[in-house]
Amino acid sequence: MATTQPFDPSIYVSLAFLFGIAAQFKAMDGYTLLRSLVASFERKLGIVMAVAAVTFLFSPFLLNDVLVLILTPVVIRYARHNSIDPVPLIVAEVTLTNVSSSLTPIGNPQNILLWTASGVSFSGFVEGAWWLVLLSAALSAAALVPFARRAGRAREMPTPIKNAFPAVYLALVVALPLLADFAGIKPYVALGIAFVLGFPFTFRALRQVLKEFDFRALVVLYLFITAVSLASIALASSLGPAVDPVAEGVQPYGGIFMGAVSNVISNVPATQLVLNTAHVSAEVAPKLAVAAGLAGNLGPIASFANLLALQIAGRNGVPVRRTLLLQLAVGLVSFIPALI
Repeated sequence: MATTQPFDPSIYVSLAFLFGIAAQFKAMDGYTLLRSLVASFERKLGIVMAVAAVTFLFSPFLLNDVLVLILTPVVIRYARHNSIDPVPLIVAEVTLTNVSSSLTPIGNPQNILLWTASGVSFSGFVEGAWWLVLLSAALSAAALVPFARRAGRAREMPTPIKNAFPAVYLALVVALPLLADFAGIKPYVALGIAFVLGFPFTFRALRQVLKEFDFRALVVLYLFITAVSLASIALASSLGPAVDPVAEGVQPYGGIFMGAVSNVISNVPATQLVLNTAHVSAEVAPKLAVAAGLAGNLGPIASFANLLALQIAGRNGVPVRRTLLLQLAVGLVSFIPALI
């Protein structure tokens, strides 16, 4: 049993840059871009599938928590304005953000941990995860079809795009880690460059960038990672027999383990627990990322994105219990690829 470094500084730096990239996107008025795209898809797919499609397209390249913060108020307002049930919209958003954020190393925090610790390349990460992500997305969409039919089609949300800066910036964010693979540049360096490249787009709104940077969430994430690292060091000998098969990619054991542990301590700490107890190879890392991401659909605390969505929903009078029940039903279906 080989353990990773308990406190790899590059992980903390990478997460800070990832939060910075999210802040840049929000400061560029990424909200308007996402809402306009929802409107465009809604005319062809209906609102439930439109929310699912936009979420699926953007979550691999933007922190899933940020996407939830932007989209959840949009779908709730839309549901109220058009007198439709907001619950399927929120479930479609949360489910697909947990699914598609598993596709790339920058889609969510646990992927950053796996990317940095395993040494897998950006392209290798995508190659190892894409078919599982697509399968889960297809299963999730199939489970949402009955609710999509009830919600109906084209009611339209007229929101013209003010500028293309957010889309251009996200394209740069994706391109840089890919180029870094070929140049042998460390992931945290590529993310740092991506963060800095946002400033030409936001130099007139630097205060907004600072405002949008979620320092509190980043600190909480740091504390979680550090606490789990310390606990795993102390319990390494006893945890080894349970964790080693997960790190080796043994299925369906690995998926069941990530699903169970994530719903006790959340998927980011669960991932850190595995990384601090056993070595995860570049081949296994993408599959473990998928298992951790899909585990987020099984319960309210399994993913921070779930907690954010439920908090916003509760504040706006959306029935949280019914949302949780539908989330669990769709989540169980979406979780099947995590066992493969």
